[in-house]
Amino acid sequence: MFLSPFPEKNYCRQNGALVSLQAKIASNAYIGEGTIIYPNVNIADGCHIGSHCIIGEPSASYYERPSDYEFKETFIGNGSIIRSHSIIYAGVEIGDNFQSGHRITIRELSKIGKDCSVGTLSDLQGKLVIGNHVRLHSNVHIGQMSIIDDYVWIYPYVVLTNAPYPPMGELKGVTVKQFAQVCTSAVILPGLTIGENALIGAGAVVTKDVLSERVVLGNPGKDICSVRDLRNEKGKQIYPWKDFLSVYRGYPWQKEEN
Repeated sequence: MFLSPFPEKNYCRQNGALVSLQAKIASNAYIGEGTIIYPNVNIADGCHIGSHCIIGEPSASYYERPSDYEFKETFIGNGSIIRSHSIIYAGVEIGDNFQSGHRITIRELSKIGKDCSVGTLSDLQGKLVIGNHVRLHSNVHIGQMSIIDDYVWIYPYVVLTNAPYPPMGELKGVTVKQFAQVCTSAVILPGLTIGENALIGAGAVVTKDVLSERVVLGNPGKDICSVRDLRNEKGKQIYPWKDFLSVYRGYPWQKEEN
């Protein structure tokens, strides 16, 4: 006989969503139709959870013996927006003002800071540490054990790998230091460090550590120059980007334009 993992005594229906009675949801949070909220989920003020999302998704052992499973706390910070068909696993902690695209996955025991965004169809594979003001665009894959510092930009189809000798289980995550940028379709091999303000070019395959403020291009990736040597079409210096970006999304060092 099939036993439902959602016994009626432990869940209730709210506007078409299935919500655990052990979840904590702020009175002004919105939960979309068809969404499932598991136990020990804490959704803070002003959050918007789109339709057909799963928040607090358990690991595989839950489906074998639901009554024995202990849910780790899942926290969604103030003012966050999680768009439809996204899945956030148990034990994830997300800071204030998070935004997602559609159909993202964030696996268990990941910690994400404030003012971050994760684009549509991105896959964050768990046990991650992500800082504040981090931008992950669409279709990004972040392997387990990765560390991404504040103000990093990672563009579409980037892959951060973590298995030096697949399928052996010893994982080594990638570390990306603050203000670094990893451009579209780049692949970073396991255990490497991308330095502060570094720029990884589109399609690069990075096979060794990248020093701060260096530009790496090609397959295999080669150190080409300093980011300070780059110029735009008008011949003006544009990097390190922190020093030249106009007001954008409330970065704390920028003053609002009149």
